[in-house]
Amino acid sequence: MFKGKMWFHQLVLFGVLGLLILWSIFNRSFIFNIDLLWWLLGAMIGFLFVFLDSVFYSVISKPGEISEIKIKELFAGKNFSDRVKLILAESFDQRELVMRSFLFLLVWIVLAFFTMTSVANMFARGFMLGIGTHLLFDFIYDYFKDKERLDLWFWQIKRTLEPSEKFWFMISVSVVYVFLAFGL
Repeated sequence: MFKGKMWFHQLVLFGVLGLLILWSIFNRSFIFNIDLLWWLLGAMIGFLFVFLDSVFYSVISKPGEISEIKIKELFAGKNFSDRVKLILAESFDQRELVMRSFLFLLVWIVLAFFTMTSVANMFARGFMLGIGTHLLFDFIYDYFKDKERLDLWFWQIKRTLEPSEKFWFMISVSVVYVFLAFGL
């Protein structure tokens, strides 16, 4: 299952980037220059940046857990790509991840809005788009495929949210993401 989700991560990222490029072509605002390459690079790095959340969790937040030992083995071994996949797969066993929380999604919305309205650097705009794309993909995926993981998005709240509250949060964040993505 995880291998399928990793493939789906890549499909979503490149699909969103392709859709936004097509939009700019049809909107007649497309310019192929170095800024486009910086934007694409920023989006890819921003998308991958969210994976660092599990490393942060393992090394700083909850040291001594099994995943920290796996991270230490990662840098000691020869099978680097296989161990990276293993660590990413184990991130789903971690709780209270900072970036995978509804509060971080709200912070991302504020930062993305300020980036869209105030930053001209295309790498920074792409970076914010990549982070948002990854977070929204994970949230929607958990909403439809993994209800237990969905509850972990709200770990800062001291009560259990109703399904309708989670649904409206997902819809609200998705609509804001679409507006911000077409502006970034």
